[in-house]
Amino acid sequence: MPDGGTLTISAQNDELMADVDVESGRLAETYVRISVHDSGAGMDATTLARATGPFFTTKPVGKGTGLGLAMANSFAEQSGGALTIISAPGEGTTVTLLLPSTGVRKIEVAPTHDEAIILIDVKRSSILLVDDQAMVRNVISDLLEDAGYDVIQAGDAAEALDVLKTGVLVDILVSDLSMPGLDGISLIRAAQSQRPGLPAVLLTGYVGDAPLLTLGGSFSLMRKPVHRNQLIDQVASLLAKSDAAD
Repeated sequence: MPDGGTLTISAQNDELMADVDVESGRLAETYVRISVHDSGAGMDATTLARATGPFFTTKPVGKGTGLGLAMANSFAEQSGGALTIISAPGEGTTVTLLLPSTGVRKIEVAPTHDEAIILIDVKRSSILLVDDQAMVRNVISDLLEDAGYDVIQAGDAAEALDVLKTGVLVDILVSDLSMPGLDGISLIRAAQSQRPGLPAVLLTGYVGDAPLLTLGGSFSLMRKPVHRNQLIDQVASLLAKSDAAD
C-alpha cells in the first residue's frame, strides 16, 4: 500500500467449512483462522495464481525476495493446515492461514523403514545452524530438533567460528548464504579449514547467487524455502557419508 490504507488482522476459532478450497482431509475439523486483509491495489488473476510460488515478487529488483507467501504456505502445509488468498484489482487482498486447533486428534502415520533408521541415528548428532534472521533460524532449528538433532544456533559467521573454536561437538554445519560480514561460503571454507571433512549444507533464497557457489569449499546446496523432509534427508545423508569416511 504505497499510498497508505487499512490493514486488518483477525483471529478466531472455527470449523471446517465447505467453501474452504483445500485438499480433502488436509485440515482437522476445528482449526484457528488467522486472516490479514489490506485495502491496497489487489492482484489480478495471473499474479494471484503465482503469489505463493518461491521467488515470485512484483517488487523491483533488490526490494523483495518473493519468499514471504511461499514460506507461509509451506509452514501451513507442514502444520497440517492451509493458506488461502482472496484478491481482485481495486479490492485489496485477504490472506488466511488455517491451522489445526490444539487438542484435535492427530492422524498418526507409521514411519517408513528409512525414517525409523534416521530417527535412531540422528540422536547422537549435533548441528551448528547459522542464519542472521532469528525467525528463520528458530523455525529451522525447531524442525531439526523435532527430528532428534541437537542444534547450536549462531547469528552470523563470526559467532559460528567462535563456537567451533571452543571445541564443542559439531557433526554438521547448516548455514545461510547471505549474511552480514562473512557470507555462508566463506564461513564453510573457514570452518572446514578448522575441522577438515566437516559436512556442510548451504541454504540460499536467491537464484542469482548461482555464480558465487563455485567460490567455496565442499557443501550441499539447497534452495529456500526448503521442505522439512528434504532438509532432514540431506542432513542425514551427509552425516552417513561422513561416518562412512571415518
